[in-house]
Amino acid sequence: MAKIRLGVLGADDSLSVIEQVAKEFAEFSVIPVVYWEESEIPDRIKPYLSEVDAWLCSGQVPYSISQELQLERPIFYTRHSSEGLYQVLLYLSHERGLHISDLSFDTLSPDTMNGLLADLGTDAKLYLKHYTGVIDSEELVQFHQSLWEQGCTKVAVTCLRSAQLKLQQIGIPAMHITPTKSEVRQVLETIPKTCHLLASREAQVAVQLIHRSVKGADVPEQVFDAAIHRYARHLQGTKQQVHTNRWAVYTTRGAIDEITTHFTMRPPFATVTALADDVVCGGMGVGATVREAFDRARLALEQAQIYGPGNWAGALETNTILAPLGDVNGGLALEYGREDLQQLSGEVPLSALTLSKIASVLTKRKSTRITVNELAEYFNILPRSARRILLRLEEHGLATIVGEETTYQRGRPRKIYDICL
Repeated sequence: MAKIRLGVLGADDSLSVIEQVAKEFAEFSVIPVVYWEESEIPDRIKPYLSEVDAWLCSGQVPYSISQELQLERPIFYTRHSSEGLYQVLLYLSHERGLHISDLSFDTLSPDTMNGLLADLGTDAKLYLKHYTGVIDSEELVQFHQSLWEQGCTKVAVTCLRSAQLKLQQIGIPAMHITPTKSEVRQVLETIPKTCHLLASREAQVAVQLIHRSVKGADVPEQVFDAAIHRYARHLQGTKQQVHTNRWAVYTTRGAIDEITTHFTMRPPFATVTALADDVVCGGMGVGATVREAFDRARLALEQAQIYGPGNWAGALETNTILAPLGDVNGGLALEYGREDLQQLSGEVPLSALTLSKIASVLTKRKSTRITVNELAEYFNILPRSARRILLRLEEHGLATIVGEETTYQRGRPRKIYDICL
């Protein structure tokens, strides 16, 4: 069996840990790609784009940058969890006699840090800069430097190697949290199965993006992560946390068809995970490649979030979004890839997706006429937002007021718009 060519992108010290652990896995042929500044990443990986089967990034920032580059290969990353943090804290406590309140932290999730305080049984003051996605190392340097110069802290603890080096250059003690061997091992164990799944010629790729909603804020991240793992196994797939509060589950079109009855029902998330339905929103995308499926899942998730916690949507290879799934009224089928609506969106200050939703509503109603309140109900938005949409259509000659409803006795009569897309 051919080895998986694994491009490993990271800072020097993190790469060392990953390469050491990767030697335990006969499935991989590792291609290390080191960088010193995050701005170097696009140029660093460019020569290897056709040379690797998958990418493993040494943290959140290189992963987010790689995602923005829309690579055609699956991308994984090692998470900064409590394990690596505890190693650094043990060293600083034992060797330097420092306390939590003497330190400033970045990147780590509030859940991780609050869990640390709970484990230590302390309510010490915490200096933390949390962010999602990409950040400039200079911003982290300024955060740690400001606290150090004010005398609030004695050491900076950062998840960005470039920030550590810059802090040390200006005389500020700094430590870099690198991934632990067990964290690296956990990620490496999922990569072969995912690559095999995505390379199968018979299986159309499916990606689910699961976002923890405000209703799930009280569920500890470790509990949530374990629940997503059970859910992924139920689908015979693999999971990966892609951002704070967001997970990707990689599986096949067949598995999604089965659990949603061909995209007509919500997946049995609560049944499988023992968590409430409303602690998440989910978007499902399918495609010929992981990139296609991931991008469609993102579009589907955006639509699911409009309808609120507990809702799911699906984006098919026909450029159709079904949202929300399992709705008693049948939901909407949005043809977001229509060329005529793409062209129209350049002339009207409304997105092609919004225009597609309007077209879907009219098709569902079998009428081109609608009121503000009716549109608001279909879109799950406030009436004033629906009114703005109709006014923009009217301003561009795509909607005309053709009458008023007379069944409502209180307030102003509801205007009836006739829409022509």
